[in-house]
Amino acid sequence: MSVTATLDSFLHNKHCTYDTVSHYPSRSATESALLAAVPLKQVVKAVLLQDHHKHYTLAAVPAMYKVMLPQIEAITGQRLQLADEDEVFRIFGDCAPGAIPALGQAYGINVVCDDALLSENDLYIEAGDHNLLVHLKHEQFTELMAQQPHGEISCAPEQLHDLTHF
Repeated sequence: MSVTATLDSFLHNKHCTYDTVSHYPSRSATESALLAAVPLKQVVKAVLLQDHHKHYTLAAVPAMYKVMLPQIEAITGQRLQLADEDEVFRIFGDCAPGAIPALGQAYGINVVCDDALLSENDLYIEAGDHNLLVHLKHEQFTELMAQQPHGEISCAPEQLHDLTHF
């Protein structure tokens, strides 16, 4: 159980101090939140998207929400789809499948951040395995996201009206 070397190096180079929260093995960001006893709205889920040229964008959204693809496409100006598992593994090779950190910048990936995250005092991201979350304070997270586009890019599952959400 440790933070991936890529993520740790990125946070160190950005002068971010962080702590970690361990939990029983999980299969998703939502389950990580529940097992770590932290609010779902403070756990950041990472959803990797790609365009037809294999350019990637990582959507950072609250764990309990679904990504709204049309809103992300409007912000990025790209036509996007969910990246397949092989692509996720290739890019995030030091991470366990399903446990990718929501700081795509550490892996050279552009990030689009949901506005709902920017108002939270504490945020938790996957550390790259299924047993650990990285805890960042509001100031650190917003500083890391300062150069990334943001907007209302996710919603509760019951608010979905079509199938362009993940």
